[in-house]
Amino acid sequence: MPKVKQKNGIKRSVSGFYSFRKQVPEKLRELWGKREVKVKLETKDEATALNRGAMLLAEFNSNEARLLKQLENPDTLTPREITQVADARVRQWGGHPDQAPVLKAGASDEEYKAFREAEADYLEQREIFWDTVDLVDEAQRKRDYDSGVWGQPGYQDPTRKLDLSKVEDVTMLVVAGDVNTTSEPTLRTATEDYIADYLERNVDGNPRTIQNNNNNTRRLMSQFAAFIEGGRSSAGMERLVTSIGVNEAILFRTWLRDKHPNSSTADSYLRYPSAVFSFVIERGQGLFIDGHLMRNPFYKLRNKKRENKYSKKIWPLTPAEFAQFEKAAFKAPEQIKLLVLFLLYTGCRISDVSGLQVRDINLSENIPTIYLRDNEIRRLDKNGLRSNIPLVGPLLEELRKYQPPENYRDAFLPQFGRLKSYRDRAQQEASKVLRAAKVVREGVRPHSARHTWQDRLDAARVPISERDYLLAHKTEQSSAIAMAYGTSYPPKNMLENQLAALGCLEWGDFRDLY
Repeated sequence: MPKVKQKNGIKRSVSGFYSFRKQVPEKLRELWGKREVKVKLETKDEATALNRGAMLLAEFNSNEARLLKQLENPDTLTPREITQVADARVRQWGGHPDQAPVLKAGASDEEYKAFREAEADYLEQREIFWDTVDLVDEAQRKRDYDSGVWGQPGYQDPTRKLDLSKVEDVTMLVVAGDVNTTSEPTLRTATEDYIADYLERNVDGNPRTIQNNNNNTRRLMSQFAAFIEGGRSSAGMERLVTSIGVNEAILFRTWLRDKHPNSSTADSYLRYPSAVFSFVIERGQGLFIDGHLMRNPFYKLRNKKRENKYSKKIWPLTPAEFAQFEKAAFKAPEQIKLLVLFLLYTGCRISDVSGLQVRDINLSENIPTIYLRDNEIRRLDKNGLRSNIPLVGPLLEELRKYQPPENYRDAFLPQFGRLKSYRDRAQQEASKVLRAAKVVREGVRPHSARHTWQDRLDAARVPISERDYLLAHKTEQSSAIAMAYGTSYPPKNMLENQLAALGCLEWGDFRDLY
């Protein structure tokens, strides 16, 4: 396959991998220290390569502008630019404190030998640098010479005060470690940066979902940090992201699986550290190891087949269990009764029902409906769909008797919607009703009502696109209905579908249960 050059400096090799290559302007090569910038992008996917290449190009252009400024008018460099130039020089020479070799605990004899050799090379590089540095204050020494102090016993050459406006002096401070220029994030900063970005991207998201994600991210990253540092979470959180290898990620996965045996929890938890690493790598913070773009150590560690094997399956209700659940609902307080009937006769999620506002229920038109949408109580889940769902059966009858709050922005079921943890409370109350109905089969819970209504729609031969719309489940076909692509569907069709499901009293094959 021929090499293809992209406008942003990306090239594709014969093997299909992309790389970033950009020539350094000739007049800047001495300052830059190289003729060309070359970075392997570690991907065969063009979109990913273009994304990573764009970040590298921005970094290249920034360095080029800074060096041009230094070349043409060095006195105008800002303190930050001076530090960046000094940092680049030291890293090019190989004497940066970040480049010092590290010996890990439990190293083999070969690893120890390699460490000693690398350490000797590193120290020699620093020694060569210091041999080229002149720190003597020549003016003061001349004054000492003129005054006779220079010849006295024990005299030492005076050291000049370093000037932070000069690249050469800041370079010395970088080598000495007195100016910290570490660009790679630690696990701590990576975690906090990821969470801050997540909050920014989900500013209108479901508060409970956001809270759960952030809490789980912090908890899993803390556990991982403790795991890689022998139980010392604080020490682990200070590890550089680039120091984490895939072996540590695999061992952490094993630790999670031992902690959660016969469960899909372990593998599903890996998505949190994976998201953190993906974020900091894609953010373009200079995460390179030996000239290669760092890869996510948790990449593809989740075993979806294993997750499916150990996940707790939710089963639909049998006709008998459906009747028991409904009967128990009518013995519950009014708002709890309505909550359960919504589940049974619309297939809505518990969060959708408990987060309804008064304005979301319309009983005044010819076809009474529930309008699922984002409102001031809750946001639709990522797989949720805005939809108008016809109300039928005992649910509609009980809704006509119910007196909701007068304000159309109030929670339709105040017992739940006024609480910050409205979804948790609704889940608890629906579970109590299910237990009161003496439905205790493994895999049956309140959410089973959603699966049951889907089975009734299927048994009634409702088209999949219309079924998914009625269940407010976002798919390509149901989204087409919600967005009114084409001629859309008249509300009467949806009512007929609901009535067909209501009239279907047998659904599913439950012979294995008896």
